[in-house]
Amino acid sequence: MRVDHQHDSLLPKLLVTIYMLAALAMMFLIYDQFRQGLYSLVLTNAIVIPALLFSSIFIYINREQRDYYSINYVLTALLVAIALYQLPRYPYQIIHFIYAIPLFCFFALPFYTATIVNLLVGAAVVLILLLEQSFVEVLRIGTNYGLLIGSAWCFAYLTRLKSWSLRRLALTDTHSGAYNYRHFYHALDKEILRSQSVQQSVSLIGIMIDDYALQLDIHGADVVTALLPEFVDKTQQLVRTEDEIFRLKEDLFVLMLPNCDEDNAAALMERVKQGLQEQNWSPVNELSLTTVSVGVYVGESSQEVEGRLLSRLKKQRLTSLQMSAFND
Repeated sequence: MRVDHQHDSLLPKLLVTIYMLAALAMMFLIYDQFRQGLYSLVLTNAIVIPALLFSSIFIYINREQRDYYSINYVLTALLVAIALYQLPRYPYQIIHFIYAIPLFCFFALPFYTATIVNLLVGAAVVLILLLEQSFVEVLRIGTNYGLLIGSAWCFAYLTRLKSWSLRRLALTDTHSGAYNYRHFYHALDKEILRSQSVQQSVSLIGIMIDDYALQLDIHGADVVTALLPEFVDKTQQLVRTEDEIFRLKEDLFVLMLPNCDEDNAAALMERVKQGLQEQNWSPVNELSLTTVSVGVYVGESSQEVEGRLLSRLKKQRLTSLQMSAFND
């Protein structure tokens, strides 16, 4: 499951708050540099303030979209470029600014990207200072920067690991690994809002395992439950990367398809159903599935979409039972 790819609704607000506070702190720093007569430093650092303010506005405007995070790359590159540009001329004034970069990177960028950026910045700082400072001074600064990177990395890694574990426990079904029904309504409401803001379609595919209770009676709860993670993995392989799977009931799974209209969802539904029914689910061997697809209409809530999906599943299953009885 791609729990890491889920966007926390509080993160954009937190980024906006931090960037506004950083802009305010930079104003005080520039004032202090102005009092010391470091006018060149003042003019260069003044670029950071509008960059932070612009990033805050951009993130706030695009908080419901998935690409708001891109502004952090631009802002980080600007901060690093300004720091490295000023380092040869003002090594003692700028080095403390550079010491803050590891914390900023792990806060603003993805974990692995932040790690690479910090290592590259550290190497650049050492090379620049080797041309201007003594080896002992470079060793001292490099050691301090390395300790900061290490401390920030450990804190970011442990925080990320804890967050991932907690979110997985809170958002996923313990038996199948799919997202649970509690997260379904929140995710669907958010996806509906996002789709309306960018004028894109959203669709759902319902997958019901027929005779689930009978399978439990025949093979036992342990055997059937052990098949569910594989069922979710196989389903995930048959859909797009951005599509997500939820388990609403014991026998009911729902696929959420962003940027997908109802016609494409119907075609994808048939592919998923065929792919799953062709699998050998030992010791169950075969699974009979009832599938339906629905598109989200403008103005619908998550509960209304779910009700329409369940209604179609009920009708489809009744139709299948009638056709099976007629054929017999």
